[in-house]
Amino acid sequence: MVEVPLKLQWHFFFRNEVLRIKQGNFGTNAHVKVLVVDDMLLHLQTIKLYLELAGYQVICASNTNDAWRLVMEECPDLVILDVIIPGGNGLELMAKIKQQFPNIGVIIMTAYGNEDVAASAIKLGALDYLPKPVRYNTLANLVSRALTKQRQLSEQAAHVSTLKHAYEELQVSADSILGCLSAAVVAVDKNLNINICNRWAKEFFLNADIDVIGCNFYQAFPCFRQLGLLKYTLENNRRVRNYEAEVDTVKGIKILNINTDLIYDHRGQQLGAVAVINDVTELKQKEHLLQEKEKLAIVGQMAACMAHEIKNPLTAIKGFVQILASKALDDSAANYISIINSEIERMSEVIRDFLSLAKPQPPQFVEADINLLIQEMVLIFQSQALMKNINVAIDLAENVPPVAIDIGKFKQVLLNLTQNALEAMDKNGTITIATYFLSDQREIRLDVKDTGCGIPPEKIKDLGMPFVTTKSNGTGLGLCITFSIIEQHRGRVVVQSEVGKGTTFSVYLPIKDGQYE
Repeated sequence: MVEVPLKLQWHFFFRNEVLRIKQGNFGTNAHVKVLVVDDMLLHLQTIKLYLELAGYQVICASNTNDAWRLVMEECPDLVILDVIIPGGNGLELMAKIKQQFPNIGVIIMTAYGNEDVAASAIKLGALDYLPKPVRYNTLANLVSRALTKQRQLSEQAAHVSTLKHAYEELQVSADSILGCLSAAVVAVDKNLNINICNRWAKEFFLNADIDVIGCNFYQAFPCFRQLGLLKYTLENNRRVRNYEAEVDTVKGIKILNINTDLIYDHRGQQLGAVAVINDVTELKQKEHLLQEKEKLAIVGQMAACMAHEIKNPLTAIKGFVQILASKALDDSAANYISIINSEIERMSEVIRDFLSLAKPQPPQFVEADINLLIQEMVLIFQSQALMKNINVAIDLAENVPPVAIDIGKFKQVLLNLTQNALEAMDKNGTITIATYFLSDQREIRLDVKDTGCGIPPEKIKDLGMPFVTTKSNGTGLGLCITFSIIEQHRGRVVVQSEVGKGTTFSVYLPIKDGQYE
């Protein structure tokens, strides 16, 4: 047997490997650049030879500093990196590469018996690991698999990035739409934790720009705890439509219209529920004003008919009574005639009130200081209050701006409200007259509060109608006229009362620019 020299053995080995690699189906890899980092020159040159035979561009480094420089300058597609190299740790260099160049794949080279190191490298983002001593005949396949895996990861990352960008754009669009809505929108998951809360909901109920995402709905919005509509929707799988309730918000007590519904995903699985909340306070006030206008229209028709039917015969009766009064009559007859005359005068006064409702004179608006008017009017009715031992308290806000009113008609409103307050109390009561400037609502509020007998709840809704009164000899026309005057001023009257404790009449007057032009 003839012994073949070692040099000749290597010659035949490399020749056969070159033929095998060239015959293999590796495709064209000329555009792929691979960086090999190893401090052992023989390994470095051998790996470089095999990869170049497979068509790859190969650059080499023997320490971490050179390796990082080549990464920065050449931007390779793949790095084959030894764990232990001069200048640092291979895993630390890999972490640095993955952080700044996530599209560069890394294969870690480890010695046999270092499977734990290989596992750590895979967790840190290595595509694969190459055990030493290296099986060079499998190296090209390993690199090909790693590059394929890196391309897939890059494509997935690009796809995720595209989806993330689309989601962010969708989120911005959704936030913009929710922000433009004039309704509060709050969405919760099945545990009532908030997922969505638009700006209007925060401003209306929280009075602060705080983050409530992830918070329990009823902890973030305790004013809805008693209603429990979202909880009801989730527990019973039933939506709520047009539920109206008075809720104490940061902007005061408001009438809200609430709708709830369930939220499902694309598979039909229940995700949570959503509440859409509208403030309908102003709408309800307008509806109330419309109803009052209808009432006043009916009153006007009644007044016209009554004036026509009663005025003429009443005038005749009054004339005959005056004739009888001029005759020489005994004291008893004269007393009867005096009573008849006073009752006729009372009936005439009722007719005049009805006529003022039937044909109201248009108000003459001028800028006036309501506080000064109140101080003037207090002097008029204070003497009556002193006779009944009733205290009159004045609480006038200093920041109340002038408002356009008809001074004569507004004085009539003050007299009617204070007179009603005086008649509602026995001795030792208190009348409180207060003013407020509601800057957010652009309104002035005038309160006339008494500590009298109060008004039963069933009668409050009918106040302002003729002959609706709590007085034994009243006609209700005073309040009817008061409501009509305030309606002419485009304001409103709110009545709050509790039987046995007293009543508060609150008059709201708008101060919007151009309101009375």
